[in-house]
Amino acid sequence: MKKTIHFWLILLTTAFLLSACRKMDETYRAFVVPAGLVYPGKAVAVAQSGRNRIQIVWPKGVDRTVVTAKVYWNSFADSIIVDIASVPGDTVKVMVNDLLEKNYTFVIRTFDAKGNKSVPVEINGGSFGSRYQSQLLTRPVNSTLINAAGKLTINWGGADVANGAYASEVKYTDVSGTVKTQIFPVIVKGREEKITEISDMKANTNYQFRTIFRPDSLSIDKFLTPYSDGVLFSIDKRDWIVAAFSSQHPGGDNAAANFIDGTEDTRWHSCAGCSSYPHWIVIDMRAPRVLTQFGVWRTDFDSPGGDVRGPDKFEFLTSIDNVTWISQGIFNFDRNLNGEQRFLLPNSPKARYFKFMGTQGPENNMVLGEISAYGL
Repeated sequence: MKKTIHFWLILLTTAFLLSACRKMDETYRAFVVPAGLVYPGKAVAVAQSGRNRIQIVWPKGVDRTVVTAKVYWNSFADSIIVDIASVPGDTVKVMVNDLLEKNYTFVIRTFDAKGNKSVPVEINGGSFGSRYQSQLLTRPVNSTLINAAGKLTINWGGADVANGAYASEVKYTDVSGTVKTQIFPVIVKGREEKITEISDMKANTNYQFRTIFRPDSLSIDKFLTPYSDGVLFSIDKRDWIVAAFSSQHPGGDNAAANFIDGTEDTRWHSCAGCSSYPHWIVIDMRAPRVLTQFGVWRTDFDSPGGDVRGPDKFEFLTSIDNVTWISQGIFNFDRNLNGEQRFLLPNSPKARYFKFMGTQGPENNMVLGEISAYGL
């Protein structure tokens, strides 16, 4: 009897479950696609920033059933339809122009010929414009050195790498008279490059420079700062020689050559007790240069506070051939002041040789530390 009851209970339970399943099938039957859903290959894309535009790029992929794509932005208010079948090559590029300067979210869907659509792909990108441009600063030049052979060495200051500075552009006239530009990366082997050398610049000419920015590494557009003129050239003293001098006190510590050795910590000491003003020295720069200014230092050699035996007045003369000399003026020198004292040459003479001649001072001899020249 118990077996019979169990049998009928199992039979009733099975019938109930079958009935419930039929009702559930009827409920969801309208939502079932008999052959299953088809999703075309999705766009694996990136957004490349630009100047008031953004380029969307993705590979065509292996799904050759894809015939079109649609790119949406501004919360689906704007869109572009792309005919994938007509795109040459293996890469799809979609340019979205006339954008405001801000970040955008794009949604991409691909479609096959039957209208099946892929899962949506969402990417972000930025458009840059006048606001970004206004923040860009030209990388400064700390110093410029020119040698007798014409090699120009530019010593750069720090670049605004955080804001996208990636190269410096230098424009100059080469030895043949052709205007040329060269691009020098800011970062080389993971470090900021501080030195640039140009070996073919036309003598006695200047250069211009500006900085090239990209908002990010994928940017399709460059942003440029205005050109700036090259800074004052320092003429490389390593080429110079002493062509003549009036006198020097005995011993290497007093030699006239110390006047151009690159430091005011040494001295040129004219002969004490055996010379008198004027004291002079002639320097051969080994190449003609346009001189715009020069600098003179007193020495602190053997005089920690500074040697006061410099001249009160001196004359600066220039020459092309070391025969004919032109005076560029008489200048006052503060022999109580440490550091470089700069003097302008309003006539900007072109010269290979210059003569420094102390004309008046506190003693019969003269002691000085260093001289430099600047120009083109």
